[in-house]
Amino acid sequence: MKLFVLFIYALAYAFIIFRPQISSVTTFLFGIVAILLLGEFNFAELSKIVDFNTLSILFGMMLTISVLKEHGVFNAISEKIVKFSKGNMIKAILLIDVAIFLLSSLLDNVTTILIFIPILLYIADITSVDYKLLTINAIFFSNLGGMTTAIGDPPNIVIYAVSKLSFLSFIVNLMPIGILVLLIQIFMTKKNLKEISYNTEIAENSTIKSNLWALYFAAFMLVVVLMALHEQIGLELGLIAIVGATLMLFAEGTDFQTRISDVDWDTLFLIVGLYMLNTVLEKIQLFAPLINLFSSVKTSIFLPIIVLWSSMLLTGFLSALPVTLMYITIIRQLVSLGAPTDLYWALALGVGLGGNLTPIASMCNIIGSNILKKYKKRTLSFSEFSLSMLKPVMLGGIISTIFLVVKYLL
Repeated sequence: MKLFVLFIYALAYAFIIFRPQISSVTTFLFGIVAILLLGEFNFAELSKIVDFNTLSILFGMMLTISVLKEHGVFNAISEKIVKFSKGNMIKAILLIDVAIFLLSSLLDNVTTILIFIPILLYIADITSVDYKLLTINAIFFSNLGGMTTAIGDPPNIVIYAVSKLSFLSFIVNLMPIGILVLLIQIFMTKKNLKEISYNTEIAENSTIKSNLWALYFAAFMLVVVLMALHEQIGLELGLIAIVGATLMLFAEGTDFQTRISDVDWDTLFLIVGLYMLNTVLEKIQLFAPLINLFSSVKTSIFLPIIVLWSSMLLTGFLSALPVTLMYITIIRQLVSLGAPTDLYWALALGVGLGGNLTPIASMCNIIGSNILKKYKKRTLSFSEFSLSMLKPVMLGGIISTIFLVVKYLL
């Protein structure tokens, strides 16, 4: 039985690596097969297998992003950044990179990439800056921003739901590292750019037709504040996300069907399939030898560091979400045996930084590379992408290691 389940698990991951376009279908299918092999499945106990709070957060945020995008929130922010730069294109590029980081900490990374990379490519056109440099930086800052909060990307949402750590603790523990890496990378980017300017009123082609976008952005920020205070008000994050999205749909007079096309069903079904596979692995105690091995050093500083670097490297080839759901099964049991909750921060940092290692490590990387190819007929090769990302990722890993060591000593 164990060997057959392990074969199914390995097969599911093989499809994630080599056939990512159908990995949501195959993972969901293999998850069902693995559950049926246990002979214990019934729909009444589905909530014990799948974390519906995590799915609700993702679904609610996807609907919210669809509404914000429809009302020009992202276009408005990007245009105001370019106006604020007053023709200084280096300033505009760096401000856009910071905006990508900040928005990605609250929104889906793919959305920020879809909005901002075309703007950066336009700036590259009028300044002769390297397209690839701007694209790679945008991808890096998007993944980096997503790493810094509990709702920044799907892996963090999963970690938040399982760990039961507070919403604000994610910001306190992860945001300082993200900002430090951001500042260093901004400095390096500025060194690579020449002093350039472009004195044309870019706002002539403004797509902002009214200030209605500001109301929707304010409503979204209210939802974020409620999420930050959810423990005090006694509401689950999933409920806040769903209700917030529904109220926005009500305000704009739109039904679910209109917005449902913007929901990333592939990600949702991939998560459900991975939950099923990991539940089976727990039931048959496949990770038991590994947990026993690490439990002997559960209070050692080396354990968080091992989690950090191993998850970072694995994420480069398996992608962030599958690695998160694989590690979270082990970490949850180690913490229950007395290991520190720092293991959750090590995992969040590892998959967050590792998501930049290769062009297939996250959907953000794939979409960003495809936009460059579509708009400028330029291709980022596997080696070109990975070599460009290697230095900032390793730097982020070193900073994260220092953070974990200092936190352990204190």
